[in-house]
Amino acid sequence: MKELEETFLEEYIGAQEQLEKQRYKNTLILLSKSLFALCDIVIYQKLHKLPKNHTERFRILEQYFPEMYPIIDNLFSHYTDAYNKPILKETCEEMNHGIKKIIKTAPTLPERIKKITQ
Repeated sequence: MKELEETFLEEYIGAQEQLEKQRYKNTLILLSKSLFALCDIVIYQKLHKLPKNHTERFRILEQYFPEMYPIIDNLFSHYTDAYNKPILKETCEEMNHGIKKIIKTAPTLPERIKKITQ
């Protein structure tokens, strides 16, 4: 669990640094990775297991976290777009907003995660 927290924090902070430099593709990729780490933290807290891949992550979210699933599902296309399309600042802001929304729906997250995204 501690490793997932560290992963989230490193990627989220890295994304904010890239955003300041207006490197939107890098920002979005790091935000996406922090989003997946955040999902894995929430999943682990409830089910005490980690998904093996995106497909399994989505199935678990859909089944056990119906309030989070639509947010993640909506944001996933931005992640896949980052590999072959230009990324706008607004897309990064949408991803950032989605992460903060998930944090609000998951009250048992570690304080360090809640603090850094405020």
